[in-house]
Amino acid sequence: MNDVYGFPLRSPPAMMLGEGQDKSAEEKRRQCDEDEKHYRKKWEKEWPAPLKGVVPKLSTDPGGGGSGGGGGGAFGGVAAWLRFRHLKSMCRQGVPAPFRRVVWYEASGAARIAREESAHVQYGLLSSDGAEHENQIELDLPRTFPDHPWYQSEGGQSALRRVLVAVSKYCKDTGGYCQSMNYIGAFLLLAMDKEEEKVFWVMVCVIREKVLSSTWSKHLSGCLIEMDTLGTLLRKREPRVAQHLEAIGCDVSYFSTDWFLCLYCKSLPSETVARIWDSFLLEGPKVLFRVALAIIKLSKKQVLACTNPGDVLTTLKGAQSALHDRCKLMDLAFNGLGSLPIQKIQKYRSRSKLEVDTTLSKRGSYGKED
Repeated sequence: MNDVYGFPLRSPPAMMLGEGQDKSAEEKRRQCDEDEKHYRKKWEKEWPAPLKGVVPKLSTDPGGGGSGGGGGGAFGGVAAWLRFRHLKSMCRQGVPAPFRRVVWYEASGAARIAREESAHVQYGLLSSDGAEHENQIELDLPRTFPDHPWYQSEGGQSALRRVLVAVSKYCKDTGGYCQSMNYIGAFLLLAMDKEEEKVFWVMVCVIREKVLSSTWSKHLSGCLIEMDTLGTLLRKREPRVAQHLEAIGCDVSYFSTDWFLCLYCKSLPSETVARIWDSFLLEGPKVLFRVALAIIKLSKKQVLACTNPGDVLTTLKGAQSALHDRCKLMDLAFNGLGSLPIQKIQKYRSRSKLEVDTTLSKRGSYGKED
């Protein structure tokens, strides 16, 4: 049996499951479908009104750099702010799968960027061969979601190749192509009905506005900053877990690298990833941190019982593969962690950036692309 995006449903061995995770994958999906039924009807009733309004550009870089400010002024008035709040609420409850292609394209800001760039950017030309990272892209194509039949076909790999080549060329100033982008592009193609050009612009929007600009740079400095920031948040929100991880020598980076490089596409069931992206594409990076803290909180008891980093990785891997209950995860992420404003994340990021910059400088590994 497959999920809505064509991935085979698998339940991990019982020994890898956390407390309350003993239901089958299909049972959890059915329950979530039932829980989301009310919100699907709401989307159908109001469509397309929720998308009308201003979608602000969000600040992503430490110290206030990056796109926009994310403040009230970015909304263009009270009415636009209220419309954004309504859309935010609806996205947090889950966007119906048939609507995601349009909602993600508009709510992320990708449609805005495409309109602004349409005069001098043509996807057809960008997606043709000749990218600097073409060899690495070719190596990564057959490795991408090997359990999904479309990506083991020529059609699937060709579509993904075109998207990644275009992104590599367009985003050359932020590093071009980097391993892990293949999973993001592949997931977006499935969730957005394989509309390549729209997927391209959503990836551009994510790279330029939703994450740190150096996330996929040569030395992955943006990813290092995010993982260090998560470590700070963990010490603040879950001090027992943070202290235990430190005691057994398990750095946060051991289990969170894929969270920030692949944006959960490689770590969680695809329908759960889609629920995360419903909010991430609208609200930005704070959603990534909320989900990270929620995953750890759900596995807190099991993590505290681990005696070495290997046990932690096995525990969290099992917990993540079993997270078909997307409703439970997102409810905890948004309603069970307290306030987590982007301003606070920016503050912690700024501190982390200083540490990462110092570390990379000492190694002599910092380059202009970082």
